[in-house]
Amino acid sequence: MDLPLCHPFGNVEEWELARWIIKNIGQTQTDSLLALPIFKSLGLSYHNNYSMMKLVDNLPSGPEWTCDMVHIVGDRIDEHGRPMEADLECWMRDPLDCIRELMGNPAFRDAFCYAPERAYTDEHGTNRLYDEMWTGNWWWDTQLKLPPGAVVALIILSSDKTTLTRHRGDKEAWPVYLTLGNIARGVRCRPSSHANILIGYLPTSTLGTLFTSATQPLAKYRLFHYCMGQIMKPLIQAGTDGVEMTCPDGWIRRVHPILAAYIADNPEQCLIACCQENACPPCPVDVKRKGDPLHTNFRDPEETLSAIRAYVEQNHSPLFEAHALRAIPDPFWANLPHANIYTCFTPDLLHQLHNGVFGEHLVKWCTQLLGNKEIDARYERMSPFPGLRQFKSGISRVSQWTGREHQEMQSVFLGVLTGAVTGAVTGAVANDWMKMAKALLNFVFHARLHAQTTRTIAGLLEALDRFHQSKHVVIDTGIREHFEIPKVHSMVHYAAFIESHGAVVGFNTETPERLHIDFAKRAYR
Repeated sequence: MDLPLCHPFGNVEEWELARWIIKNIGQTQTDSLLALPIFKSLGLSYHNNYSMMKLVDNLPSGPEWTCDMVHIVGDRIDEHGRPMEADLECWMRDPLDCIRELMGNPAFRDAFCYAPERAYTDEHGTNRLYDEMWTGNWWWDTQLKLPPGAVVALIILSSDKTTLTRHRGDKEAWPVYLTLGNIARGVRCRPSSHANILIGYLPTSTLGTLFTSATQPLAKYRLFHYCMGQIMKPLIQAGTDGVEMTCPDGWIRRVHPILAAYIADNPEQCLIACCQENACPPCPVDVKRKGDPLHTNFRDPEETLSAIRAYVEQNHSPLFEAHALRAIPDPFWANLPHANIYTCFTPDLLHQLHNGVFGEHLVKWCTQLLGNKEIDARYERMSPFPGLRQFKSGISRVSQWTGREHQEMQSVFLGVLTGAVTGAVTGAVANDWMKMAKALLNFVFHARLHAQTTRTIAGLLEALDRFHQSKHVVIDTGIREHFEIPKVHSMVHYAAFIESHGAVVGFNTETPERLHIDFAKRAYR
């Protein structure tokens, strides 16, 4: 029997009302609303929140959810002399089913790519274009490892622990999202396109009641990797052998789902990389040399695993100490085929550049040199101009800025400094200060381009070199003693990532933070 399009609701109007209620009001208010005489007279198929949610539960739900109970045995002893234990919930969906759902969605037909491409902006092929993920080198290199005719499903994971309660309480959620780099960036990053699928909720327990303060951090790290390993397990064989899937254009292809990118903030990148939080997740640079213009190689997964396991077994490993690793012998990425987790880490425009290098460092350095009063006065006196924001109250009174506001500040920041620096310092020092500020701003502007080329990458590297040549002025003026700053060091990895994965703007942490509203915060409240 053919069911109506709005099944299990009685008609389209009922469905629209239910959707509005779920989006805009809570459970108690729903009961009060549906109890009004005007709604009772409509003869709805639901009369309170419970009956409405029963209908919602009967809607098509996509890949099924399962709950894996993780049994934890701590090192704290209870009153009976036994180790304390607990069972934690790890909710997950089969990532292979989620990939099938994305691959089979005809809505992505005109925004889906099945093979890597090389594009150039000139007829001689000297200025290569790096835009979407399929224009980078990573897909080309991975394609050579697979049988002819195989299609790579470029898995992009993102995870970020988030607070559910406002102003009070400690309720948290740790969602894990999955999308595909085969989908065009403009579609993939738009929440309304539903190109990001929630594949799991990780346990958020601090394990403080089970473990002592000395062992608690490592226990949390190992719990994360165990749960992620359970979620990602179906992708091991599928990535190796391939799986037949129906694609958006209706054709059936043999698809190899392979982890290509992981979007996370710096603390979570360190957790995934099995390194300490003062280390660089992608590379093994010495902590004390983070301020140097070093272009180090990425960490080697096999070398890292050997060092960790040698330390766990023998309690000693020179490489373990030198690379600032953590004793996690079975990271979730260890068995994923054709995946190097250290090349998967994406640059973070929001936290590393807009809020970090610019907001936390350059603005503060300039404020210390010139004073809040002078910076505010110059922002306030900026002439109005279409497309530029006017900061009528200055910037010093605001304690927290968004990434968008930092971008608006960047657009006029060099104009704010012009003339003011020469009043605070003189001669070569003032020139070097302006060179340093201009170099950092140039780097940020180059990094956030929606389409990169060989020439723009050269401009990016040139801006980074000029910053390192002139950064001594910050130390000379007594504002800083060193440049061992993780976010400043992260800039050395941008060019390599762009050449490998395409433009950075497609991998911003703002995307998972926006997804939290729909998949965690709104659902909880």
